[in-house]
Amino acid sequence: MRTIIKAFIAIAAMIILVSWGKPLSTRMNEFVNTIEQNCKNWTEEDWERSEEKYKKLLEEYKQNYDSYTSEEKSAINIEIGRYNGLRMKTGLEGAGQKIKDFGERLPSLIEGFLSVFEE
Repeated sequence: MRTIIKAFIAIAAMIILVSWGKPLSTRMNEFVNTIEQNCKNWTEEDWERSEEKYKKLLEEYKQNYDSYTSEEKSAINIEIGRYNGLRMKTGLEGAGQKIKDFGERLPSLIEGFLSVFEE
């Protein structure tokens, strides 16, 4: 049993070290790609979780900004733009659906409103 636990801890440590070893631009790209592939059916909770991770990545970027090359900064900025674009796109699509739903209800709403003024 102890051997299994030690092996699990060793594997977990290696995974953490490998993921920390990746450049921020690569991690940002992987993060945004994952979101792009999965976000179509996300709830607000899912977006909140992604926002937490995104803020951590941005904080790392700000803290180490001077250590990045111009190419790394450009790659990271592209991913920041993609993430914000995805957020806006999904927000607009949600708003579009709400407007469509309201438009479908509008004739009934007007009919009900006008019925109050009929004699």
